[in-house]
Amino acid sequence: MAPASTFVAALPAAARAAFVGAELIATLTAHHTAGRAAYPEVAVTLERLAAELARRLGAGVTPASLARIHGAPVYLAVACSDGDPAALAALLVEITREVDGCAARMRATAAQAADVGAHCRRILCVAEPGRPAAITSYTGTGELRAYLRVIATRELVRVIHKGRREVGVAEEILDVLSPASDPELVYLRDHYRADVDAAMRAALIGLDEQARALLRFHLIDGWSIDRIGALYGIHRATAARWVTSAREALGLAIQTELAARLAISIDEVASIVRLVQSRLDVSIERLLAPI
Repeated sequence: MAPASTFVAALPAAARAAFVGAELIATLTAHHTAGRAAYPEVAVTLERLAAELARRLGAGVTPASLARIHGAPVYLAVACSDGDPAALAALLVEITREVDGCAARMRATAAQAADVGAHCRRILCVAEPGRPAAITSYTGTGELRAYLRVIATRELVRVIHKGRREVGVAEEILDVLSPASDPELVYLRDHYRADVDAAMRAALIGLDEQARALLRFHLIDGWSIDRIGALYGIHRATAARWVTSAREALGLAIQTELAARLAISIDEVASIVRLVQSRLDVSIERLLAPI
């Protein structure tokens, strides 16, 4: 089917009569050309773009409003909706740029910016029960950067004003793992819980944004490796390696932080590390879970 016919067929019946002749073909072609020029590594056919423009703009679209949209970002949004890895990578760059810019203006912490970046990627790129991926609804009537900026600002306001729970993560872990009948564990709990808690928090904050996001998706949100791979546009085996690397990086960082904080014997440090690592999933969940 020709692109113009595809566009018209995808419109509600009441909107079709306004779209006839060469003007429609020229408008659709111009948007497609803009998208290819802006994102040459991304592939969306003209017919696919035409159908998506009709769906996204809906019954209220007119020839004038169709001509005014920002064609290149809609082209990118369509490719992201289709799971194109290059498009998803380009969108992630845009998200990070806007989140970092908003975070700097709002004086958010690096941890807050990382959390918001991960949340924005999720709501934009991943469909969940009862909620489609937000990028599938982007119409191009406003600039993509402005659209992303609104989402980032809203989430940063929520995070900054609400804050994160200050719970004694390591203390709870040690309480569970150190029954009163075990003198060695009671000793470790009573003497080192503050250092363990501080070391775990410092280690988590020190991870890069991607590692934090991977841990949160996998451990807090319960995402499968396949779902994480789809988000990042990578094979599931690569996604599994990324998650494993993030967990290993956190474990190593905790050990390094503890070694720097505790002036005790190697055996005692090893005992504490074993305690922490034996419940590492629990500790990560508590540290990363939103309020």
